[in-house]
Amino acid sequence: MNTIINILAIDDENTVQSVIAAFLNRYLDEKNLVGNIKTLNDPVQGLFELSTNGDHYQIILLDVHMPELSGDEIYSKILQTNPALLHRVMFITGYAEDLKHRFPQRVLNILEKPFRYQTFCDKIDQLLEQQ
Repeated sequence: MNTIINILAIDDENTVQSVIAAFLNRYLDEKNLVGNIKTLNDPVQGLFELSTNGDHYQIILLDVHMPELSGDEIYSKILQTNPALLHRVMFITGYAEDLKHRFPQRVLNILEKPFRYQTFCDKIDQLLEQQ
């Protein structure tokens, strides 16, 4: 029986969500893995999902610049409430330097936009290896 990989992607842009979902489905298929992918475009809803069901997810993909609540604010909340999840988070952003300045003491998993499929796969592999 295959282990199911639960993935949460929070990004306010539907086109980016579609690309992420397509890449994840291809990745899971190529690795012969079974996965459940949940995508949310509302960061407030994403924070609620992480607050109530965060331990359920092996991979958490997080955009940085979103309205109402940024990805780094969500990360800060996780840091305060459930730091065990932090190694499961990968930021997807065009603003990597901003994150590094915001969290200078943390080692962050960052996938910089724009990205190619192989780079995406390498980053997902790294996240899964850390668990």
